[in-house]
This record gives sequence, structure tokens and C-alpha cells, in this order.
Amino acid sequence: MMKYPEGDDDPRAGFPDWNGSTRVKQVAQLTGFDAKHAGNLANDNMKKLGITWVTFEGKRMEYKPAMPAEHYRLIVEATHEKVRQNPDVRMVLLATGDLMLRPDHHQEPDAPAAWRYYEILTMIRAELQKK
Repeated sequence: MMKYPEGDDDPRAGFPDWNGSTRVKQVAQLTGFDAKHAGNLANDNMKKLGITWVTFEGKRMEYKPAMPAEHYRLIVEATHEKVRQNPDVRMVLLATGDLMLRPDHHQEPDAPAAWRYYEILTMIRAELQKK
């Protein structure tokens, strides 16, 4: 959702390929590959507009910073909450023991830290194991 305009005052909202707030509401309901396709559309739009940032609660942040920053912090926080709120996810994560977690798809070698969810989950697992 961070790649989509948050409201009519967002500079991205005027770009016709985003179809205004109606499209944002539709995207919010997507899951799985449908959500991935919506993200790909947003990537294309961002390229066309020369946008390298995303937003969350009106705050702009670089999407692919050289060093982990606000976007990374937000992804880590959201992943922590996902594990905290879902006991089944927590149980499965802990059941992996000391296994090396790996991505389930090919990633760019220089993928931003926020995209390396398997490293984030490894960090969360280590924190849970210490408790």
C-alpha cells in the first residue's frame, strides 16, 4: 500500500494509472499474487514519475535506501506484530529451530534490507528463543 497514493493531496494521486483513491481501496483488499501484481503496477508508475519514495501515514520515506532506514524499521515492526498477533506463525517460526531461513524466490543480490524478510524473521526468531 505504501506505493499507492494515500489521498487526493498525495502528488501520486493525479497520475491516471493509479485511478485515484478507488484503486487504493481495491488494492487494500488484495492478497497473494493479486497484491504482487498491484505492486508491480505501482513500481511501473513510480518509474514513469521518477518517484523513489513511498509513504506511510503521510510520511515519505525512501523505498530502496542504501542503508536500512525508516522503511526497514517499519517493515521490521510490522513483521514483529505479525508474529506477535498470530500464534501459529510464532509456533512455525520457532519450529524452524536453527535452520537457515532463505527467500522463497530469487532476489537481487543487492536487495534492500527491508526486502530480506527471511533475515528479519531470523532476527525475530532469535529474540523469541532468548525469551
